[in-house]
Order: sequence, then C-alpha cells, then structure tokens
Amino acid sequence: MKKSNKDKSAHCDYHGTCKNKAYREVYPSLIKGKHKERGWSYLCREHYNLEQKKYKGKLPSCTID
Repeated sequence: MKKSNKDKSAHCDYHGTCKNKAYREVYPSLIKGKHKERGWSYLCREHYNLEQKKYKGKLPSCTID
C-alpha cells in the first residue's frame, strides 16, 4: 500500500505503475487453483474491472471507505 503525506488513502498497486486512488481491496489467494501464492492488493476502479474480467467475476474483494 502506497500512502502519500498529503492524504492517508491507499493507492492502486497494479504492477507498480498506477497512481490512482484505490477503489477495492482484492484477495486472489481465496480463489481455488493456481493463485494461492498471491496475497491481497489495492486496485483502482479501472484495474478492478480488468481483473474481474480476468477471473470471470469471481474475484473476492471488499470496498475501501
């Protein structure tokens, strides 16, 4: 999770290149199969939608307030 000094909100950590504010916290390790070694990450709305398509809508997540 990246935090800036100005605001205390999480930022998207999609491949380390996105600087957008995080929209969801995702948990790919909870999916059965080969993704057990992956932990959790924060994603912006754009990258969250990409990952949802990748996992066919079965990506466990929670919203960030």
